[in-house]
Amino acid sequence: RLVVVSVGSAVLWLAEFWYQYNVYEPGNFIGAWVRSNSLTGATLISLALLLSGLFKWVPRWARHYRWRRNIGVAGFVFITLHVAGVLHYVFHWRVLEILYSWQPFENPLIFGLLGYTIILAMALTSSEWTVRKLRKWWKFIHRFIYLAEVGIIFHILLLGDDILESPPGYLLYGVGGAAVLGQVYWWMRVSAQRKFRNAGFWVGLGTILLALFLWLLAARLNALSG
Repeated sequence: RLVVVSVGSAVLWLAEFWYQYNVYEPGNFIGAWVRSNSLTGATLISLALLLSGLFKWVPRWARHYRWRRNIGVAGFVFITLHVAGVLHYVFHWRVLEILYSWQPFENPLIFGLLGYTIILAMALTSSEWTVRKLRKWWKFIHRFIYLAEVGIIFHILLLGDDILESPPGYLLYGVGGAAVLGQVYWWMRVSAQRKFRNAGFWVGLGTILLALFLWLLAARLNALSG
């Protein structure tokens, strides 16, 4: 399982890097490195989230949950390589320069930093040992993936430019969109079964309202700047 995920993730990255280096911006190694790691990591994390919904659709597949976890960890590895690439090639390890502005729509790295911090916490608590030790707190921590998802989405949308209007972007749109739709569906279905009194309902509602607020705010700021 680990070997299959590792090889599959490496093949996806190679395809992403080839496209970035040979088609999107020929000869630009730094840009290809940063973008390919970002797109690969985001696509793998979206795939892991999509599998969560599929396991609920087909409960007998849930026994393969370790595939989802391994894919999620692989996504984290590539996101980490993306972060390291940005720090090295763009900021030359002057870490504090990342916070050149605390306004996230002026500095989309704030959204990325939020998402990465949460994904890091999840990666560090992804082992069977931490699941046993944290017990109910493990599920609480991993619910923050929805907040991380919002951060990643806005980070990519604000920095993605026309790279999202290309095959790697379409792949991310497809996998990520399916994952989001699946999450919303199961959020509504489970919440309805529990008469909207479960903690997951309020977490989901808060996440959706936050995403809508940020979307409207981004549209408003874009209109003012235009």
